[in-house]
Amino acid sequence: MRSCPSAAGGTCFLLTPHETGLSGEGADVDQYALRPAGGARGRLLVFLNGSGGSPEGGARGVQDSWYGVARAEGLHVLGVSYRSGAAVGALCRGNDACFEPTRVTQLTGVFQPGAASELRDVVTDEGIEVRLASALRVLAERDPDGGWSDFVETDGGVQWARLFVSGHSQGGGHAALLGKRHAVERVLMLASPCDALTDGTPASWLRDSMGWATAPATQFFGLWSQGDQTCPAAPANWQRMGLPEAARDSVALQCAGETEHGAPLACTNNGERWKVMFR
Repeated sequence: MRSCPSAAGGTCFLLTPHETGLSGEGADVDQYALRPAGGARGRLLVFLNGSGGSPEGGARGVQDSWYGVARAEGLHVLGVSYRSGAAVGALCRGNDACFEPTRVTQLTGVFQPGAASELRDVVTDEGIEVRLASALRVLAERDPDGGWSDFVETDGGVQWARLFVSGHSQGGGHAALLGKRHAVERVLMLASPCDALTDGTPASWLRDSMGWATAPATQFFGLWSQGDQTCPAAPANWQRMGLPEAARDSVALQCAGETEHGAPLACTNNGERWKVMFR
């Protein structure tokens, strides 16, 4: 476990899935783990990058980044590296029956009937849930005073109820599905979820919020930027999921040089908006 290349010093660590005993796509990509210097709330922000990205996308120098603001708000942070090379939209191509099983495959590392055939060679070590649990166990062991054990069950599993799950683009869709599968404290979706049919209709798994482990109407929050043509479906998806208007922020600020799609995560001018989501 190594220190991050920033002024964050000993409160920011790097570790790959390989260093936690796992293999597969992205196993040699650094995962970011940050803990508050003080005033820890006993809550963990999990971040999942978009297609072709990496956990570094949430850092951007750390201090004023998505990670840095979360840490300043008293949250532990863990950016997880997972099998993200192919976009779910490209894999499913508007096929409604493909979206949820494809995402469950990426979450669990177990191929699901109906998932995109490109994922048929997936291995368990590539699953988001497996990589999250493995990273937390290693962090609890190697940084014993860091508070990481608060997020690990006695059987080595994840303490989902203490988590804020978040993601950008494809990662935000995974965060939403984690909220459907597990009772988490909060779900934060940046420029996501994007799953929609070719006519823009929200994917079925997003349209039915009945039976979700986490209630979208009270614990889901979204941030999107006007003009985002990479994920135009996000605002309609939020509405169909039942998010209240106050939880649907579709006017994220854009920094010079940032795309509309990247702005909700990369533009640090959104720091005050992030604080609202973290609180």
